[in-house]
Amino acid sequence: MGSYKDYPLSADTTPESERLYFELLAKKTPAEKMRMVCQMSATMCTLAMSGLRSRHPTDTEAQLKIRLAELLYGAEIAHEIAERLKNSARHRNKESRR
Repeated sequence: MGSYKDYPLSADTTPESERLYFELLAKKTPAEKMRMVCQMSATMCTLAMSGLRSRHPTDTEAQLKIRLAELLYGAEIAHEIAERLKNSARHRNKESRR
């Protein structure tokens, strides 16, 4: 079995461009690579929330965040997050009445 370098990763990218990309990526520090991952993750969340907003225009921001959690982590974890948020909100409401 060959290396990932033996197979083109993108149909629309030349092998030379791919090679250059991986050379540049290899020169980055671990911190730079982590920053890139975090930026890509944030972009993905922004795009997913945008799609959710257009498909569910009447949802509140909290409802959209639960939908995002369902996409990212699955229904069971999203349900648990929703329950914890509800309990937390109830607790804050009780505290504010005192």
